[in-house]
Amino acid sequence: MPVFQTESSSLHYHEYGSGDQILLAFHGFGMRGTQFKVLEEAFEKKYTIISFDLFFHGETQLNDNSVQYIRKGLQSKLFSDQIDQFLIAKYPDIAKVSLLSYSIGTRMALCLIENLPQRIAETYLIAPDGIEPNRLLRMGGANYVVNRIFYKLVYSPKTVNFLLNSLLKLNYIDDAIHRILKAEFGTTATRLTCYNTITYYAQLDFNRKQIAEAINRHNINCHLYFGKKDKLFPSKIGERFSTLLNEPNIHVFDDGHELVNAHMNNYLTTQLQQ
Repeated sequence: MPVFQTESSSLHYHEYGSGDQILLAFHGFGMRGTQFKVLEEAFEKKYTIISFDLFFHGETQLNDNSVQYIRKGLQSKLFSDQIDQFLIAKYPDIAKVSLLSYSIGTRMALCLIENLPQRIAETYLIAPDGIEPNRLLRMGGANYVVNRIFYKLVYSPKTVNFLLNSLLKLNYIDDAIHRILKAEFGTTATRLTCYNTITYYAQLDFNRKQIAEAINRHNINCHLYFGKKDKLFPSKIGERFSTLLNEPNIHVFDDGHELVNAHMNNYLTTQLQQ
């Protein structure tokens, strides 16, 4: 698997598709760059897909994995600079690229829209995190006291199980998210991955009006995909954000959070053929 070395990390990525345009892809929590393989049929003729393993997922590695470094958090400009360096090194003749993201991976896409809007042609943001941050995720990453409690929970599986069941009963998460989180929190290692991810990404906090202004000013074709039953990032987020866009493209499915699937592939295949 290809790797791009930066000053602070080794970015591993998967490459598929044969199109002449470049599509940078950022997967969801608990996944890796192969997550978008299910959408390859839809994108492969138009794009070459560069799908990164996110930090603490797959083979991507930070040079410093200490909890002290992770708590400092990832900065939007730093990540954008890393991707800019990648594009200059690997695709020097490509002026603009497009973006594909799912859930927490959308924070990485928003970094690029915020800092490199002139380099973005089109975006496909699926169940996007970051446009309106999930309050629980923000608190777990950014609040000093809650974050330290969260760290202790890494080593307390019974407490984590109780909290997940409580969130389900309170209707804060749906059955699909509960199932995913139960699996991801099954071991100390996976719970630590969750803590590291939420903590390291906590500084990626975006002003949605500024993001919308960047999209409008640079004529970025922005597609938003939501699940009507999604408890984490409901379609109302997309409806509110769409009012800020000159040309909103919002797509709502009768589904939950798990939207990267064969149905989405069929939908995108039809959409991209139009």
